[in-house]
Amino acid sequence: MKTKVSIILVCLIWMASSLSATVYNGVCGEHLTWTYDTETGDMVIEGYGKLEKTVDSLWWKKSPIVETAQYSNNYKAKSPKRVILPEGVTSICNGAFSDFALMTECNIPDGVTKIGSSAFSGCSKLKHMFLPNSVDTIGASAFNECKALDSLDCGKGVKYIGGQAFFNCDNLDYLRWSDSLEYLGRLAFDGMSEQGGSYYHAFPDTLFFPATLRSNEQLSWASMNRLKAIVWNVRKLDTQSTTGYGHILYNPYTSYKEIIFGPDVEEIPDYFMVNQKAITRILLPEGTRKIGNSAFSGCAKIEEIVLPSTLETIDPLAFQGCLAIKRADIPSSISSLSSGIFNGCTALERVTLPEGMTAIGDNSFAGCAQLDSIVLPQNLCMIGSGAFKGIVLPDSLFIPDKVVAIGNNAFENWSSLEYLSIGKNVTLIGDNAFKGDSAIKKITVWAAVPPMVSEGTLADIPDSAWLSVLPDSRKLYREHPYWGRFRMADVPDSTMIQRTVTVDAAETTADFTWPTDSAAHSYQIDIYKDGAVFCKLTLGNRGQLLGISFSAPGRKMTNDQSQMTNDESQPYTLSFKVTGLDAASRYTYVLSVLDENDAPLHVYVGDFATLGYEGELQYDGNELIPTPPIIPGDPDGQSVITGIEKTDSEGSEKKAIIEGRLLFFTPQGIYDITGKRIE
Repeated sequence: MKTKVSIILVCLIWMASSLSATVYNGVCGEHLTWTYDTETGDMVIEGYGKLEKTVDSLWWKKSPIVETAQYSNNYKAKSPKRVILPEGVTSICNGAFSDFALMTECNIPDGVTKIGSSAFSGCSKLKHMFLPNSVDTIGASAFNECKALDSLDCGKGVKYIGGQAFFNCDNLDYLRWSDSLEYLGRLAFDGMSEQGGSYYHAFPDTLFFPATLRSNEQLSWASMNRLKAIVWNVRKLDTQSTTGYGHILYNPYTSYKEIIFGPDVEEIPDYFMVNQKAITRILLPEGTRKIGNSAFSGCAKIEEIVLPSTLETIDPLAFQGCLAIKRADIPSSISSLSSGIFNGCTALERVTLPEGMTAIGDNSFAGCAQLDSIVLPQNLCMIGSGAFKGIVLPDSLFIPDKVVAIGNNAFENWSSLEYLSIGKNVTLIGDNAFKGDSAIKKITVWAAVPPMVSEGTLADIPDSAWLSVLPDSRKLYREHPYWGRFRMADVPDSTMIQRTVTVDAAETTADFTWPTDSAAHSYQIDIYKDGAVFCKLTLGNRGQLLGISFSAPGRKMTNDQSQMTNDESQPYTLSFKVTGLDAASRYTYVLSVLDENDAPLHVYVGDFATLGYEGELQYDGNELIPTPPIIPGDPDGQSVITGIEKTDSEGSEKKAIIEGRLLFFTPQGIYDITGKRIE
């Protein structure tokens, strides 16, 4: 019996001695051991290779302590304060130092390539971390709940950052990302703390996204309320999730002040900056090829968008609800517009569509009530449903010849639309396409066969509107159940006299010469540059200067009457010179021959370029055919002028007095005879 008691006493003494010891040790890898000194608070790991065993192998999680009731409450208070790793360590395993609640410092030596998942999770007093350039992977939740962490240098080699890697790192105010970063995981930097009833996160003012970033699961920046700028230089993201809070730079609690795009950007991801209401300007670099779905949707303060010439695709809803945008110039590289791109951009006043565009998607400009003009490209083939629904200001619309189909509600509620011209290849106009367009007074349809329409397509256009069609098609339109209710007229004869306007351009001057017209009362010349009026000139029938105005100060214009005679007879040709032009620039001119009532007899459109211009010129002074006029005082339209009227055997021409509005198309837009820009 005494022997048994002695053995028990010896065991108790040994256990007490073990528990009061200040140095502990164990194995944490094939060639790695650890030693922990409770007095200094240092855990020293020695050896080389992978740190393979988790915190479960360390001293306070070993039996019998791990089985005690106090373990769950006390083990965090027993953690080391400092962890010292040897140069030979190559990786840190998952959960290696998880919940080292007292740890304030851990060195990561050069040669470590991976920080495992949850490796430092719960290290709530860890303040600084510097990763060597050898680290290429930071696992999921690696620094989760490191609430004291205020600075992190990722080194130059990190390619992968896992999901929630820095979740709830509330005090992180310095972060240097690797330029090699390729993958950023779900909610990598998410998390928030609530102070004084508001969300707060002391994050850096600016974050830089490197060009090498290739993919992410989800990014939510919900708590980065101090972040002012994003520098986005990412070429392309291969994959992304667009659910929940996963929109690329989505931030429901605050808005970034500035987004800066680097030179390497190739694509803007889907849902890139949804509802970021502080952004005012978007400037995309040359080389950008794609803007993703809803990329800037809801960015209500964006006033300016600069799109590069390299852009090939703009996905649906890209700028939907950007309420402050006033102008958008679509580059020539875009061949079609996806649905809803500018839907609801209520401040949009002007949009430039490239000549090569073939399709405009559904609701592309729906609700853009302030658009003061619409110029549809000559190569356009399809207009989607609701594409221009709710446009208020324009009073004329020209649908090009190549358009085949017009979608439902495409031009619904154009409250000011008075003149409508429909191209010769339109075969289908959808239901309610012109619903609410009750101001239309005149329609010209160049299609030989009446386009297919429904009962609602033309229902709101007044019966009193004039419908001009080809003479041979008049019977078809008259017998049509929907087209036939309008007052009918013929389109003008297409055999108009062609005249020549010559422009000789030097470096900063241009000489214009054109034949006179015996029926002309005056001539009006309008010159445009970059879609805006450069200068206007009015000459009498003998070339005398009647009026002149300029949009740019310091410009001059003179008329050269050297070919005029001293008598009162009309000169054979007239000419004028423009000086003070810009070198290497393209200009468009419109020369209108007017009668005594300032109605057009002829209109000529062309372009010219000063010395050094390398682009292509498309026009050569050809006359545009005026729209069919209606003689005043002839409400029944029995005396509609259809063209040139031969009045004597010698073939002299009598020009009809034309009152009303003439519209003509140029590369820069649609204008009326007075030079007022309709677009």
